Amino acid sequence: MSKRHRTKPRPKATPAAERSAPAPVFTTSPVATTERGGRPAALDPTHIRYLIGAVVDGVLDDHLATFSVAIAQRHQQLVRIESNRAAARIKLGDRVRVNHSIRPLYLRGATGTVVNWVGQRAVVQLDRPAGRFNTGEIRCPPLGLDHLQRLQ
Repeated sequence: MSKRHRTKPRPKATPAAERSAPAPVFTTSPVATTERGGRPAALDPTHIRYLIGAVVDGVLDDHLATFSVAIAQRHQQLVRIESNRAAARIKLGDRVRVNHSIRPLYLRGATGTVVNWVGQRAVVQLDRPAGRFNTGEIRCPPLGLDHLQRLQ
């Protein structure tokens, strides 16, 4: 039996008269209102449902690439902000643990002391050298380190 005979037939297209109306599209941005401090006000869950409905229904198909780029840029910006915050928390002499986001896998869970900074990366002297890092010195991004304690 061929694959064509094993697959279920697709449902027939619904006539336009029976389809539900597309989700409403905002003519003005609900983000235009801002809270104190310049941050955009939180969207009402109803607005979010409308926006997601518009994407799912295909109303915004012509703009999906723009949404994708904007979301990727915002995500990158949030990661950069969190990385800067993590870097600000880690000082020279701090005890740290290599977390789950670091590769190679054998470094995960290794502990050490921050001895220097090179650009955006912390130089960590491991308690025990591991794998190809026979000197015990590794460079890690701040988000790859969990702060244990600060040496006095």
